[in-house]
Amino acid sequence: MVTGVLAQREPEVDGIEREAVERWHPAVRVLFRFGFIVVGIGMAGVWLLHALLRTLGVPQEMVSEVAEWTALHPLTDWVGTQIFGVPIDYTVTGSGDTAAKWVAVFTLLLVAVPVTAAWSVLDRRRPNYTRLYEWFRLLLRISLASALVLYGMIKVLPSQMSFNLERLVEPFGQMSPMAVLWAQSSLSEPYEMALGAAEVVAALLLILPVTAGIGSVLAVIVALQVLLMNLTFDVPVKLFALQLFLYATVLAAPDVIRIVRALLGRTVVARTSTPLLSTARGNRILLAAQVLMGVWLLGATTVEAYDGWHTYGNARPKSPLYGIWNVTEYSIAGEQVPALVDFRRSPSNSTMPSATERFRRIIFDIPQGMTVQRLDDSLVSFPARIDTDQHTLTLSKDMAHQWKLATFSYLQPQSDRLILEGILGGRPIRMQLDQVDLAQFPAVSRGFHWVQPAPYYR
Repeated sequence: MVTGVLAQREPEVDGIEREAVERWHPAVRVLFRFGFIVVGIGMAGVWLLHALLRTLGVPQEMVSEVAEWTALHPLTDWVGTQIFGVPIDYTVTGSGDTAAKWVAVFTLLLVAVPVTAAWSVLDRRRPNYTRLYEWFRLLLRISLASALVLYGMIKVLPSQMSFNLERLVEPFGQMSPMAVLWAQSSLSEPYEMALGAAEVVAALLLILPVTAGIGSVLAVIVALQVLLMNLTFDVPVKLFALQLFLYATVLAAPDVIRIVRALLGRTVVARTSTPLLSTARGNRILLAAQVLMGVWLLGATTVEAYDGWHTYGNARPKSPLYGIWNVTEYSIAGEQVPALVDFRRSPSNSTMPSATERFRRIIFDIPQGMTVQRLDDSLVSFPARIDTDQHTLTLSKDMAHQWKLATFSYLQPQSDRLILEGILGGRPIRMQLDQVDLAQFPAVSRGFHWVQPAPYYR
């Protein structure tokens, strides 16, 4: 009780006075300079720049060019070839763990060493960086919020892990760990949406300084889960997930310490911080700017996620022939081809089945594509164009359909039966397809049950 009274009577020191009287240890000052260059400017600052360019509608080609230069090109190219012996390719592949990404981080660390040394010499008399530290935290907050709201919204409007029909017939053992993670997440929209909601809530809490503490603690939990999934399921976003977890940890560290002290029954005084600007009016304007930034990021990201949801997410259009179809009859020039597996052929040697390969199933999911399952259960997909007026199906090598592979006419005598006739590989092909009832797959038909007499595990 006495301790609490003394804590309440402790004179408060405003941000300007604290900046003048506090003196950081020299090692702390050097470490802060290094962290500000690497984590603040080189990582969080670069990500925020890219995020703002994307939300402002800057063409992807220009964003990619900016990304190449912020990766310290051409120095990163030299480091890659001379130190690691790997060529650096900045082509966007959808992976965040390319050699270019890892080498760029290594190059950033190399550059930060002499820059930190020069900064330490030129600014050696400065006692602390309390105000710059607050700017550093603001940069981490906005960058982390922009990333969480992006990855959160594409889960709230399910498009990151979208449901694909082919996963219902693909053997479990043939799926990669990442495909397994994506498949199990996409089977439950509420689960995926809950994951996204946690990320969005953490992002919104990070926007305002008054709620940033609880937002950063929630962000640590969210970022840790994402990091663990990326590491254990080999998702190629490990480097960026590590960065997000680092931002969240740095932001949450003071509040986590305070939570631990409170749980141990120790006194926790009100947390003070140095104002970012020297005037009250300036700080009010800056607060309004943070709110506007949060609203802008949320609005722009929601629009982007909504478009993705309707383009390639779970709300995307379905093929006119949507479903999984078993190939019950397959003939070449009138001669029936039995359903026998030819183990002499390696699926990896071909991206398109030949006319002599009997199909096991055909999956129609998205309007512009078709997937064939071979008799050995391997899958191959390619662009397809379905003309519902002419009742034709065209398979091609490219989305523009300039390199055609096969053309079929189709007839649907019954809702669950399809007949394809056409030319594949220069040979006449006829197939009869019977539609599979999706209710036979417990993954999509089992549903939810409050009461179960026994575990349903099969």
